[in-house]
Amino acid sequence: MTSRERILAALNHKEADRIPIDCGSMRSTGLSAIAFNKLKQELHFDAPCLLYDFQQQLAYTGDFLRERFHVDSMDIGEAFIGDIRTDWKPWVLPDGSECFIPRYMDARREENDTVYLYDSAGYRVGKQPKGSLYTDQIYFPYGDLEEIPQELKEEEYGHTMWDVPCLPFNLDIVHSEEDYQKFVATVKEFRKKTDKALMISIGHSFLEFGGYIRTPINFLCDIYEDREGVERLLNTLEERYLSKLERIMKDVADDIDIVQFGDDLGTQKGPWMNPDLIKELFAPHYKALWDYVHRTSKAKVFLHCCGSIAPVIPHLIDAGLDILNPVQTTADNMDPVMLKREFGKDLVFWGGGCEAQGILTTGTPDQVKEQVKERMEIFAKDGGFVFNQIHNILANVPVENILALYDAAYEWGAY
Repeated sequence: MTSRERILAALNHKEADRIPIDCGSMRSTGLSAIAFNKLKQELHFDAPCLLYDFQQQLAYTGDFLRERFHVDSMDIGEAFIGDIRTDWKPWVLPDGSECFIPRYMDARREENDTVYLYDSAGYRVGKQPKGSLYTDQIYFPYGDLEEIPQELKEEEYGHTMWDVPCLPFNLDIVHSEEDYQKFVATVKEFRKKTDKALMISIGHSFLEFGGYIRTPINFLCDIYEDREGVERLLNTLEERYLSKLERIMKDVADDIDIVQFGDDLGTQKGPWMNPDLIKELFAPHYKALWDYVHRTSKAKVFLHCCGSIAPVIPHLIDAGLDILNPVQTTADNMDPVMLKREFGKDLVFWGGGCEAQGILTTGTPDQVKEQVKERMEIFAKDGGFVFNQIHNILANVPVENILALYDAAYEWGAY
């Protein structure tokens, strides 16, 4: 089977020749740039470290590692890498190793070696203190207001750290016809060149985005104290998201296998709020977007949703969800056996293959392999499983554990 056939079989709850594997097809299934450079040193391959997600410090997986790890899916963003000499610029990571960042990305090393991230309008939106492995959001457009404004303008609320784009969304594909046509042509050409399943990262969060513009604490309070304002915001976001989704998918729907959304609805202990409130307030907006994808394409809907979310999963299924990630089994009430038993007929589990908060980071290679084998035995029956660790491989994960992770997935993955 080809990689695409293997992924599609899993997404249709069928067993393929082996369990499909992912590494980096979206921004919660990949590698930190520092981990990428450690793998380069260990495996002696020559490829640039492309830091395309500055906020999380993630590198594109690249052809060498995809082949080495038997990866079956890709982020469509890799179609937009362009020319390293003209479209990227050198950068230094917190450990001193080298990488490249997109030329359009405005990151500045300023006082005390602190790095600040600026958006295209010049707003200072992110901060990476010296030695930190991540970038913190520092500008919240409506964070100082007592309530959500009556009139919501994208030119006001669009200035957040998470609106600094990752490829391919440096292209103004919503408003510029020239860039849109370039986007379409690039996707179609890329589709012809690879047999990997292709995922496009849309994001389009609702709960998270409320936190981005109001601060998380303020937005959670808004839900209970300013319901009218919250509903006004969610309706505005749905309209904005649908407009972009329609534009993005208009001519490439047949070229994309998975459309990725994201909204973290859980903490380590449980959902952020009563699941019935999530059903009432957020699920209808998910459904509007996911119905559009299903109505206009054969693509499956993928949601990245961290935390302890078992009580919310039925509402997500009812809203049209096909694929759940990262399957955070380290959170409360997220036992993998229970998840497969209760939701395996309706959901594809994309993740859950090894616990990044535990075994992958602190265990031995043999312990990593044993957990991979155990999780495959739980999740893989009757298809509906794409192997990936729980969230990104971080900078402090030992190289030998990374190799053990993917070697075990390939070794134990045959049906």
